[in-house]
Amino acid sequence: KKNYSTIALSLVDDTKARFSLAIDSGDLETAYKTSMDLKDKQCFKRLGEEALRQGNHQLVELAYQSQRNFEKLSFLYVITGQMQKLEKMLLIAQNRNDVMSRFHNSLYLGDIQERIRILAEIGHLPLAYMMAVTHNIDDMAIPLKESLGESYQNIEFDFKSSALIPPKPVIQDLDSSSQSKLNWPHHQIAEEDILTLPSEEPEKVEVEPTIENQIDQIQDQQQPTGAHEEENVEEGDWGIDEDLEIPDIEPAQTNTDSQNQMNDVAFQGQNLLHKYVSASQLPGEHVSTGFISSALDLLKKQIATQNINPLKKVFGNIYLACNFNVSGIPFLKPVNHQISKESHKPQVLVTMNTLELMLKRGYSLTTEGKFPEALDQFRDILLHISLLVVKDQKEEKDANLLLRICVDYIMALLCEVHKKNVPKENTSRILELTMYMALFNMQPKHRILALRSAMTLAYKSKNFVHAGYLAKKIVQINEQYPNTLKPDVVANAKKVYAACEQQGSNAVGIEFEEAWLYDNDLVYKVDPKAMKYLKGRNMKKCFFTNLNYSEEFMGQICEVCLVSKIGVETVSYTHLRAHETGRNLVCRLLLEKKKKQINNDYHNSNYYIALQQI
Repeated sequence: KKNYSTIALSLVDDTKARFSLAIDSGDLETAYKTSMDLKDKQCFKRLGEEALRQGNHQLVELAYQSQRNFEKLSFLYVITGQMQKLEKMLLIAQNRNDVMSRFHNSLYLGDIQERIRILAEIGHLPLAYMMAVTHNIDDMAIPLKESLGESYQNIEFDFKSSALIPPKPVIQDLDSSSQSKLNWPHHQIAEEDILTLPSEEPEKVEVEPTIENQIDQIQDQQQPTGAHEEENVEEGDWGIDEDLEIPDIEPAQTNTDSQNQMNDVAFQGQNLLHKYVSASQLPGEHVSTGFISSALDLLKKQIATQNINPLKKVFGNIYLACNFNVSGIPFLKPVNHQISKESHKPQVLVTMNTLELMLKRGYSLTTEGKFPEALDQFRDILLHISLLVVKDQKEEKDANLLLRICVDYIMALLCEVHKKNVPKENTSRILELTMYMALFNMQPKHRILALRSAMTLAYKSKNFVHAGYLAKKIVQINEQYPNTLKPDVVANAKKVYAACEQQGSNAVGIEFEEAWLYDNDLVYKVDPKAMKYLKGRNMKKCFFTNLNYSEEFMGQICEVCLVSKIGVETVSYTHLRAHETGRNLVCRLLLEKKKKQINNDYHNSNYYIALQQI
């Protein structure tokens, strides 16, 4: 029966029957062994055809040699670049007195002298002479001209010509190259899959399912499995009225041409990696496999992405890190490979270790006073966090804290950027921005540098009350983190504080309160665009960074991340789905969290303490 050749092969002892079954099932090893026992020319022919179909050029060579099929053997040596064996084929053709085979092999080798000799030996002296003159081979052209007679003495060649020279193989020594011995890669089929193939009778025509139906099947497989279900606790009276008239809504799908193209690739080619990504809600996995448009659609839903320009470089780096090309046969296009995990999951090469190295670089730039470069570095970390795929809830929590650190640093560095755009005569605004920079939660050494700079400027501006606030904060940080400051810095801060207590006045009117220095969540109360303390309740939020803006900036791009639209509310469906299905979690940071919990997690976590020591 059809498709059962593999089973029959293990049950048959007849050599000829085993050869036929081995050819039908594609078992080249068994087919070669049985053909050597049979020594039949027709068997070698079938073996060569099947080996050529599977791309086993070594076995094709053995089959052609057994058939003594010299023409096909010569052409095989040409396409595989085995020029030394092709020279031997030329000698064999001479011994066999096969003129056409000699001429063909000399063409393959680019041997012009041999072609001239062949034409002269068979009596085509004019052609031999013409070839010698065309290729400027005078030592052969002169004797041929003399043998032609007077009728060919004054012949002239006024046509333009070029030498027919075949290209040389890239790999000259095939024995030194492991790639030259490789055959075409094969996809192994499990034995149980072979045994369950349908028989020829009865033959039924099955309608291929549409792409939409296949997507529905994948979505059904990704439904929650109860991995993170809550204990059976009776709900109290929350005032929830579920008697609502809600129309049935079809599951949302990405309605773009790029998504349709991605599904075509995933299902028509049966690429398991692409099939997995087509059902994924993690933007990082889409970027790593090259589905950029679908990744942007997901980011738009999850963090309200509007400005994609800052993401281009990040997308390119992630894609190039997750893909590589392997050179195969010379002159052919390299084969692209995607780095993947087990179970055909794409590998997103953005990890917490990588981000921590980037954070360390941002710290160094800040310490060196290279504020524009440091600002770009922390923003780059933010964009990478939006594509991060974390392993568990602990790593997700660490990523949340890392995002908070980046937000604090970017806000502090933005103060320096705003300050450069302020006219020098506007001393009050310069002083205000300098003091704002000291408000945000940076590393102790950076916070103290900002406090000292603000204290110095406030004291010189005769704002003694404000300078006293800042000096007091420096002493408090030194008590909280012992051995952070040099003794002379602490002594100077205490000296300034004592002097400011005696003065007790401010010469420049600015908006600043002492309580702001001790508010760990002040970053959420300052407008990043205006760099002013927010008052009132009419505020709009960036749902990626959780920062608040004045209502006048509604619909604009967030000043911190430079990608998200202010005031557009999003729901981190990816984040929730990752928890429900038990799949890898994506670090989203989009859900609203209680500020008290954020504050406690941020300052009391081991991860934050470890980052402070970098």
